Amino acid sequence: MATVPLSGTDIRLLSGIPFSNDYKHTRWFDDKTSQTNYFLSKNVIHSIGEANFQRIDGHTFIRVNKSIDELWTTNYLMFRNTSYNSKWFYAFVTKLHYVNAKTTDVHFQIDVFQTWKFEMNFKPSYVIREHCPLWDANSMPIVNTVDEGLNYGTEYNIVSVENYRPCDDVYFLVIVAKQGMHDPINKTYYGSLNGMPQLLVYYAHPFKRDNSSVSTNLGTLSSLIDVIGNMYTDLDGVNNIVSMYVTDALPNNPSYVNNTLSFDSSDYQLVSLSGSTINTIFVKDVTYGNWIFNNGNKYDNYSLVDESKLLMYPYTLLELVDFRGNKVEYKNEYINNDDLMITISASLGTSNKVVYSLKDYLMPMIPDDGLKITASLEHALINNEPNDVPVLTDMLSAYLQGNRNSIQNQKTSTIWNGAMGTVSNVVSGVFSGITGNGAGVASAGINTITGLGNTVLEMQQIQAKQKDIQNTPPQLTKMGSNTSFDYGYGYTGVWIIKKEITEEYRKKLTEFFNMFGYKLNEVKLPNF
Repeated sequence: MATVPLSGTDIRLLSGIPFSNDYKHTRWFDDKTSQTNYFLSKNVIHSIGEANFQRIDGHTFIRVNKSIDELWTTNYLMFRNTSYNSKWFYAFVTKLHYVNAKTTDVHFQIDVFQTWKFEMNFKPSYVIREHCPLWDANSMPIVNTVDEGLNYGTEYNIVSVENYRPCDDVYFLVIVAKQGMHDPINKTYYGSLNGMPQLLVYYAHPFKRDNSSVSTNLGTLSSLIDVIGNMYTDLDGVNNIVSMYVTDALPNNPSYVNNTLSFDSSDYQLVSLSGSTINTIFVKDVTYGNWIFNNGNKYDNYSLVDESKLLMYPYTLLELVDFRGNKVEYKNEYINNDDLMITISASLGTSNKVVYSLKDYLMPMIPDDGLKITASLEHALINNEPNDVPVLTDMLSAYLQGNRNSIQNQKTSTIWNGAMGTVSNVVSGVFSGITGNGAGVASAGINTITGLGNTVLEMQQIQAKQKDIQNTPPQLTKMGSNTSFDYGYGYTGVWIIKKEITEEYRKKLTEFFNMFGYKLNEVKLPNF
């Protein structure tokens, strides 16, 4: 407890001072002059030129010749003391005690903070809460992530929804085959993707949902409908196609500027599918590469706030979503960049895979951009949903293709044997007629008719075999996912969603932070 002088001069009993003796409500003054002027401007209930203070049971009080009713609004007092170079002392009025109708004892307790504030030398202390600096020189919020333990509601408002697609309204149908379907036909390609050997052949056909043409720097492409139609009718595609799927992006993705796709000609080539005028793009050799999309300031679209902590988790959050079962949540304060930099990584394979990540998330100590991109996969949205297009096995085409030579040989052999048998029987019949052998003539005629009939029956058996195969329903060798739903409703690319707490709780927390500051729980010099 602070030592109280035995007497005072220029004693003033004040009202309307909003301070409390638990020091939860006080005021910080920058200098003595502003402090003194503040108290001198307050309402004086009563003043005394000089008085001695009394103590009873540890309580200090001053006897005032005023009724308790006249003093009831008094809650603070100030006085000087000549022993302390006429220093001003400040004190809380803790109780008014009735003595008689014209006398009241005013109990008080020294306000240590206001009295000795400019004589105190603060040491490192355990600071629980503090009014902290809110914004840096660039008007960005200064990070404070200590959990406040405050109720911020159970729901978030969505304040922004943006859809990013690597090539805007252009998508790619990737066709994976065992052998080439362009000239030279059925050639096996031994190439590489990103330096890895591969034995499959890849075609990538750009398309738009409305089936309008896509301009490229490589040349004119056929429509998607024509390409797919060719896949299901061309014999070169039967049992050759391993997979077909739709993807948002390709490795070493082409740039899309002014409605034109620009491919790297060293990686991609315009080709015509064999036996047709269907133009598509053949993937020759691709070295994988990432590219970055700048979505602008990470705090854009959030509500304007006075308290910077309201721009941090859990009061705001960021999500990357594809609406196909993949979602990643981020905390804005851990994005080590003012802008939201989204890294896109695509690939080629037998199924779709595109990765979206934040380039500078939780990596303040990593200077190398390449390492940042690699490490960002730990918190990435990985879209490997099977955007497959069904692959059909046409048994008739497969049978015709696989047995074309043997079928033709059977037909030729049957016709040849039938013809030779007919000639032999005709000759035999003629000879029997010359020799007068009527029975021989009849037998030869019957054999001739039988031979012709057998030829027809054998031909019918071959045709019937083909007909049986033709009547077998086409079989799915790869079942497609619900690609039509996803792309039909526009669930493509990545969706950037920003959320914040409701206005009701934002207002409550603003008032709380404005009064009590932010929680620190830190040993430091107090921020005066």
